[in-house]
Amino acid sequence: MTDDTVSKMVQVWVAFDESLRMRNGFDETAYQALTEALRACAEEWAELDAIPRLGANVLVDVFAATEANAALYEGDVADRVMEAAYELHDLVGECVALH
Repeated sequence: MTDDTVSKMVQVWVAFDESLRMRNGFDETAYQALTEALRACAEEWAELDAIPRLGANVLVDVFAATEANAALYEGDVADRVMEAAYELHDLVGECVALH
């Protein structure tokens, strides 16, 4: 396990979340970077008995924070944020799945 994978995931999560909270709209580039980072974590953590604590800390917040940010928007953007929340929820599940 590398600290780089966790650090990258934290970095892209902060960028995605902060952009939403600052009401900058839905940043597809930041979202794609986050989904890629979560997939990398899922792959790297697949055979581990425990995941890094910092990674777990982020995973706990991903759905709730993204869902809450949807309330800052209306219409199509709010719908996209909610769609992303559920997609991210699925990826978080992959990160902690037991194989």
